[in-house]
Amino acid sequence: MHRRHNPDSVVEAFGKGYSQALEVDPNKRWLFTAGQVGAAPDGSTAESFEDQVAQTWANIMALLDEGGMGVDDVVKINGYVVGAENFPAYAAGRKKVMGDARPASTAIIVPALAMPKWLVEIEVIAAK
Repeated sequence: MHRRHNPDSVVEAFGKGYSQALEVDPNKRWLFTAGQVGAAPDGSTAESFEDQVAQTWANIMALLDEGGMGVDDVVKINGYVVGAENFPAYAAGRKKVMGDARPASTAIIVPALAMPKWLVEIEVIAAK
């Protein structure tokens, strides 16, 4: 189990949906993903933002599974969202997958990603 740090001296920007800091015990295995996007294994990209978020998380879950890890092992999430209007759907998709897990998280609104059809990119760091 990782130790969460959420001191009263730091503002809760979005409530209790994430931890301000997580401390990982020594001697853990680490898994760092590359940025994952809403592309399926066959290379097709979902059209809607919500479907891209779902596919992105499916890709991340496959990588965690391959490493023998799950959402409770995720210690950091970096999310890149095209367009501020898509942030609520990004947050909802994240909550659906992460449940009660509260890793340290960053979300950045960007004008575009490497491919114009990509609307969301997420990378995670996990430790077990």
